[in-house]
Amino acid sequence: FVIDQATKDRLIAEDPRSAELIKPFAQGRDIKRYARIPVKQYLIFTRRGVNINDYPAIKKYLTQFKDELTPKPADWKGDWKGRKPGSYAWYEIQDTIDYHQEFSKPKIVYPNICKQPEFTFDQTGIYTNQKTFIIPTDDLYLLGILNSSLSMFLFTQMFPKLRGDFYEPGWVYFQNFPIPVVDFSNQVSVATHDQLVALVSTILELTNSDPQLPQDKSRKQEAIAALNSQMDKIILQLYGLGETFHP
Repeated sequence: FVIDQATKDRLIAEDPRSAELIKPFAQGRDIKRYARIPVKQYLIFTRRGVNINDYPAIKKYLTQFKDELTPKPADWKGDWKGRKPGSYAWYEIQDTIDYHQEFSKPKIVYPNICKQPEFTFDQTGIYTNQKTFIIPTDDLYLLGILNSSLSMFLFTQMFPKLRGDFYEPGWVYFQNFPIPVVDFSNQVSVATHDQLVALVSTILELTNSDPQLPQDKSRKQEAIAALNSQMDKIILQLYGLGETFHP
């Protein structure tokens, strides 16, 4: 179901309706802190209930893999070169993926294994594999907190540490991650929120800019570091921590 650009273009050329089922696709290793997610592959998203006969080019393409895609019959004995038993059709994605609409919304995306906070923002409708998590929200305030130095400190305190100094921010641990709630009836709280959002917006813009000259690239990194430092100070105050606290 994962295809490259050339296959995507060919399927759409053969039948324009193919575009309805082809989604931009990313994997965990594609997710980097604040960075725009690159589209290197695409997903044929034939979820359960799709009428494959409405998409002849995609049906023809998938038919060449039918033996490998066919679910094992419940009463089958012996080896089976297809997929595991289930109620899905051979051309359908195996899982129900009832939450698939969430991928089309603005969302925070992060890998399930990382050495540091690697949260980014996507509003292009990218679908991701099981090596990522998504938070359907356009909350840049939350994004800034999750990418902060204090967040890195909380990673070390709350998440399992794997070999190679990697962390696994899985839901069972991440659900207790403390986030200061914005009091939108309080002018000071609102001002702090807006300041963080402005800083994150600038970091996103800078991170995804493409300076050509070496000195411009160096200035870009210095500017991002200064913005992160400014944001870290604000976030420490949000958590009631003084500047003497060094995550």
